Amino acid sequence: MRRSIAVMTLVVFAWTHAFAAQRFSWNKVRYQGGTVQVKVDPWDWNTTITVKPDVITLLFSPKATVVIPPAKVVSVSYGQQAKRRVEDVVALSMLLGPLGLFGLMHKTKDELVGIVYDTGDGKQGAVLLESPFALAIAGALSGVTGKPVEVKP
Repeated sequence: MRRSIAVMTLVVFAWTHAFAAQRFSWNKVRYQGGTVQVKVDPWDWNTTITVKPDVITLLFSPKATVVIPPAKVVSVSYGQQAKRRVEDVVALSMLLGPLGLFGLMHKTKDELVGIVYDTGDGKQGAVLLESPFALAIAGALSGVTGKPVEVKP
């Protein structure tokens, strides 16, 4: 119950401040898995997520960047729900097979943010991120996309 109240408070806070501050950026983020084909060390906390009103940018390395328009985001999730949502999308993706799920087999933590989005070619993409700022990231994403943060224990 407390977590739900905290998430809703943060979502309202992020919604009201998302457009006042032109940009939110976090660089202590770890890519846990998803449909993005990028080679990342499991201990690497150098992924950067930047949330602007017109674009969401994930920078894995100088050569690997994912740009997501906020209108293409299907859902934003937090905690255990984030892991479940991303696992569902990866399991449905026939191109990745077991390699996409490999990064999702780590110990589950509550500091997870899941982003499910349309890739533009009729498929869905998903990204699972771990960060000590996960709640703030989820709130900012909810603010720019207009999607509620899904939280389930």
